[in-house]
Amino acid sequence: MCVCHGPGGPGGPLPGKFEYSKFSEDLDLTPTRTLEEAIAMSPEDMARASRLVTGTYNELLQTAASLEDDGYRRLMTECISGPKITFLEMYPGEDDRQKLFDEMVKLGFFHAGDDPNHVWPAGHMTPQTYLTAPSSHNDFYNAHPGGLALTVAYNIRIADNYTENYRQMYGLPINRDLPVASLLIHEYPKVWLYQWQNDGSWLEEPRTVYDDTWHAHCIYVTAELMHRRFDARIVMAMAAAHQMSMLDASMDGRAVVANWIGLDRVCHFISSAAVMAQVDPVDYGLLERKNGKLSLATQPAEQWVTHLADMNWPYAMGAAQLYTWPMLKQIAEESHGLSGNDLNGRAFNQFKNYVWSQIGQIPLYEILVREGYDAAKKTVNRLVAN
Repeated sequence: MCVCHGPGGPGGPLPGKFEYSKFSEDLDLTPTRTLEEAIAMSPEDMARASRLVTGTYNELLQTAASLEDDGYRRLMTECISGPKITFLEMYPGEDDRQKLFDEMVKLGFFHAGDDPNHVWPAGHMTPQTYLTAPSSHNDFYNAHPGGLALTVAYNIRIADNYTENYRQMYGLPINRDLPVASLLIHEYPKVWLYQWQNDGSWLEEPRTVYDDTWHAHCIYVTAELMHRRFDARIVMAMAAAHQMSMLDASMDGRAVVANWIGLDRVCHFISSAAVMAQVDPVDYGLLERKNGKLSLATQPAEQWVTHLADMNWPYAMGAAQLYTWPMLKQIAEESHGLSGNDLNGRAFNQFKNYVWSQIGQIPLYEILVREGYDAAKKTVNRLVAN
């Protein structure tokens, strides 16, 4: 019997680091701009200058047009190009919002140290569009003009592959419209929450469920679709996108104890959204009452596809952002002479926003990993002249 081995054979020299393919010199980048030009650009200027951003934005509009469900198609298109957060119109006065805020704090959904103007900032009926909105916090992922369109377009492609493979392998009659529409609609409160500031940064999400800044858009969009009375399956998808598979595993001797806490978290998200939307989540068809306690019903494949496809962020955040953010700081110092306040203000923010919006965090990260710092620096300097 032939035993396969590497070219050096057993006991031979160790192979060392593998050389992956290179691609930076073949990139057809947008025309070079000076740092002063990049600093002067608006988020819309950057987005419209980027083939990556404009391409994904138009892809989202095309994808919305492909949906068979009339309601989903119209809602997805609205969220992309003319978004509005309407559930807050139920609370028109300061007293109304203070009363709701106090109730949310009492129930453990908001932090008492915040206030209504922080958790619900102004502009909910006239936010930006997907063309300019960033995808997440300034130090997380796809943190640049149009990053939201990029995130969602990629996640929808993931969902389409999950749907096709579950259909083909298991014969499941998965509805494509639900995960496709849900992945985009789920994110759209970010166009309101991530408002651009004069220093090239933007507002972050407020603390909500579990006292963190990850889930405000999740519970707000769940409340929004409840308020609009969309069907229970798409409302469920809003709440289930984040943490349905969250697992708290432990050991009991040699046995693994699996506690799927994500199911309770989805129930928690729905409960918090129901307060803001003023609906009963059981009557809505979202939760069940068992032994006097609200619980999540078992969910079909469409909900799992939506959740599983909302998962490019670990790579985009744990790799691309983690390494390219400090690298851009270093390049800004070495190539453009930025220091002091400029490295923590508009000059660097705009430099970073422009570079990421034109090439994307992931390609820049892959150049760094495959070709090294000098190649990544050269690529950046092709975008912004030193």
